[in-house]
Amino acid sequence: MGNNEGKKVVLAIDDNVQQLTEYKVFLVPKYDLRVVKSASEAMSFLNKYESDIILLDIEMPNISGFEFLADIRTIPSYINVPIIIVSGNTGEEYFKQARNSSAADVLTKPVKPEVLVEAIEKYLP
Repeated sequence: MGNNEGKKVVLAIDDNVQQLTEYKVFLVPKYDLRVVKSASEAMSFLNKYESDIILLDIEMPNISGFEFLADIRTIPSYINVPIIIVSGNTGEEYFKQARNSSAADVLTKPVKPEVLVEAIEKYLP
């Protein structure tokens, strides 16, 4: 699996390079962080490697985070993997859709490092 030093693997999916850089700053010391810039890149990553938890942006080009969520839940080994939506969209309808999705949690950007780490720790034993 390529897991380094027994750390949990966190896969971050976001088309915003700055967001991915922020994740690296505060997640790398504790987790084996992998980053991809699109849902299709994420799918090819997940075909090769396992991930313990996924951080998912919703508004991405080509395949949205919601489409990715629906797709990944059809893969038996990913039915129960916690997925945390991290998005800048605070619209009411959007939030309702996010809450009703198969995501474990929904966080709003900009997300404070301690809030994100707390959310990850809640789902990773």
